Amino acid sequence: MKIREIKNKVFLWAIMAGLIGTLGINSFQTAAFAEKTQELQDRLDREVQEGIAGKIFRLHVVANSDKKEDQELKMDVKKTVVDYLSQNLGAEADLEETREYVLGNLSEIEQAALRTIKEQGKSYPVSAAVEKTYFPDKTYGDCTFPAGEYEALNIRIGKGEGKNWWCVLYPSLCFIDDTWGVVSREKKEELQEVLTKEEFRTILEDPEEKKKVRIGFKWF
Repeated sequence: MKIREIKNKVFLWAIMAGLIGTLGINSFQTAAFAEKTQELQDRLDREVQEGIAGKIFRLHVVANSDKKEDQELKMDVKKTVVDYLSQNLGAEADLEETREYVLGNLSEIEQAALRTIKEQGKSYPVSAAVEKTYFPDKTYGDCTFPAGEYEALNIRIGKGEGKNWWCVLYPSLCFIDDTWGVVSREKKEELQEVLTKEEFRTILEDPEEKKKVRIGFKWF
């Protein structure tokens, strides 16, 4: 079932649930309609997320621990990896070229990260792997990527038990200033080129406003 068809069904079920409540039909029927509407909405969200996930490639760096020095080291390693990829891969590579380059150069990426770790006086091991990874809702500037599984280059430092840093490696949102304020118009256009209209609208939605709408509907 296409996303547009699911959206239309969600809308119709929501209207029907409202009419049932207005007409005073019993709560069991109202709850059944609300449950069906929620089921369709969840399916829509899942299909949109899977569509987004199939078109982007993420970078994920996990610190050894949450100690200050380990978190600072994580950021140093992040910079090293992003600089390495920016110099050797560039911002023009497409999704398949990005994936193939990363897969073919995992040992070099590990070595670059290790050099930075040693320069900072640490002896942590580091691993680099391309894996399907579950991410909660993540906001990059004013773009929010919905929770779900995404393919990512995962860099784990030491025990990998600390807070993580992430970015979108393709399209090349990693290769921008680290202010994390607002994603530039140019970068949004890159996203828009690879996503459908529905997927692009989803990442621009304010997650807090979306949550309020969900809570309000459930209450209704």
